Amino acid sequence: MIVFDFIEKMKPFGIFSVSDIEKMYPGLDKRRLFEWQSKGYILKLRNNWYCLPGFLDDPYSTWITANLVHGPSYISLETALAYHDVISEGVFMTTSVTTNRPLRLEIHGHTYSYSSLRNDIFTGYLLLETSMNNRKVRIANLEKAIVDFFYFRTEYATYASIKELRFSEPVLHEHLDMARIENYLEAAQNKALADRVRIMMKIFYHAAS
Repeated sequence: MIVFDFIEKMKPFGIFSVSDIEKMYPGLDKRRLFEWQSKGYILKLRNNWYCLPGFLDDPYSTWITANLVHGPSYISLETALAYHDVISEGVFMTTSVTTNRPLRLEIHGHTYSYSSLRNDIFTGYLLLETSMNNRKVRIANLEKAIVDFFYFRTEYATYASIKELRFSEPVLHEHLDMARIENYLEAAQNKALADRVRIMMKIFYHAAS
């Protein structure tokens, strides 16, 4: 039965698009996908994206999904800050930046938020290996996560409001690359952004110096 062959071939990828399927099974009747979905063999994520049910149990499943279903994009803002241990509060959605339009999605009980970034500053991300075959997650490095955060979260503009963020001073002192921060700020050419980042540095980075 073709569905069992399909499952075995797609299992290493976890998530796959209609174009991925067409490469593997040229000429496959797309009505098969609806049939397999109704029987629980596959799950529809968004538009032309599907996955096998077990994929959602993978610890990287939401991040892989975030990168693929609305792109180009990379994980940043609160999700990336939590990954880098800059914030300790729980993050209950996956936050990304994209050169595509801003978007908020609900997929199988999880929220995905995308903020739109200029093409010329769509940079500064790492590639994380995952357990899925050939799948790497794009996520902002520490410095770009901070700059992206203050680029979009403009409500944090004063000493008092930024201090309430409670960023981890030990993490910033141990890992932050100031030259990289300055390079990202120079590329952004946004004085208000630079002012917000420098207030943050004064509070959380230089405070323990």
